[in-house]
Amino acid sequence: MKIYLKYLILSIFLQLIFSELISINGVQPNILLLFVIFSSLTISNASLSTILGFLLGFVGELIFYSGTIFGISSFTFSLVGFFASKVSNNFVYRNFDFYWIVFTVLGIFIFSIFKYEFYFLSNLKFILSPIYICIYTIFVGLILDRLLSLKNEILNAQN
Repeated sequence: MKIYLKYLILSIFLQLIFSELISINGVQPNILLLFVIFSSLTISNASLSTILGFLLGFVGELIFYSGTIFGISSFTFSLVGFFASKVSNNFVYRNFDFYWIVFTVLGIFIFSIFKYEFYFLSNLKFILSPIYICIYTIFVGLILDRLLSLKNEILNAQN
């Protein structure tokens, strides 16, 4: 439990920093989504990881509300948490990076469909926005994974 609390605080802190300081043309990585994915990969109980995703999405919306429809993050994090926990039952060490990257892309595209649905029809520029967010979030996730040895901690917590 201490490991989750430590990384939750780190995730919120990094999300605050990235949202203001390291935004590139308005694109910022979703660190809280990464936390939900990484933590849900160790939870075999789908209900628990869905609740975790919902609560973290709700708290994230309260802290980082950006003027979009309220509830998108809760919905997205719940779905991603649910599917990540389903994969944890059949988790294979060598596929770790593949799983979290796929869930990151899935989460960002679900979020973007609801956030930018009106803009998709009127402006082609917004079609590229989810792609940029995915690339940036995956890049940050790879850095965090390598710096903090998240892969080893997650796999050890699962056993």
